[in-house]
Amino acid sequence: MIVLLEEREAWSLMMLASSVAIDNAGLSEEANEAIRRWRSDSDEKSPAIAKLTDEINRAINTHLDAKFLRRVKLHGGRAETVRK
Repeated sequence: MIVLLEEREAWSLMMLASSVAIDNAGLSEEANEAIRRWRSDSDEKSPAIAKLTDEINRAINTHLDAKFLRRVKLHGGRAETVRK
């Protein structure tokens, strides 16, 4: 299984996560302000969100690879299940 978020989806995920952090994490006012600044500076088409999207996709897929078995087709038509 491969999961690929688009930049708009990664942006939405980070907006949700940052809102939860501001509202529920009990952070200092300085930390909340830093998150708000990051949110206002990071629109969905910014280079920072593009980089973040790549990092999120890599992290999700690395986790999935470690967690689940993969079926690999070998020469001769046989398939083996391996943990990657």
